[in-house]
Amino acid sequence: MTAPSRAEIKELIREVFLEMCGGVQPDTSKQWLDLEQAWERLGFPSYHACYKAVQSGLFREGKEVRDRRRPGARRAKWQVNIALANKRLTQDGEKRSSR
Repeated sequence: MTAPSRAEIKELIREVFLEMCGGVQPDTSKQWLDLEQAWERLGFPSYHACYKAVQSGLFREGKEVRDRRRPGARRAKWQVNIALANKRLTQDGEKRSSR
């Protein structure tokens, strides 16, 4: 009997890890969309309305939105985490924390 290869060991560890975590974990990188594509999914009537909501602080930077502008750029390039932003929008206004 030969010892398992490094790739086989990695696959076994991955399977055990997923089992311990309760299944397949969602790929969070796919949840982030540029604001130009996200405003419709969030139910805003226009891009401008969604942009104003970001500027007013409705969404928290680093949680629901992130600024992905190039170094030295003046204008922000906002990306939105769709799942977290939808959760924030469905909360009552009194329950929204600024943290």
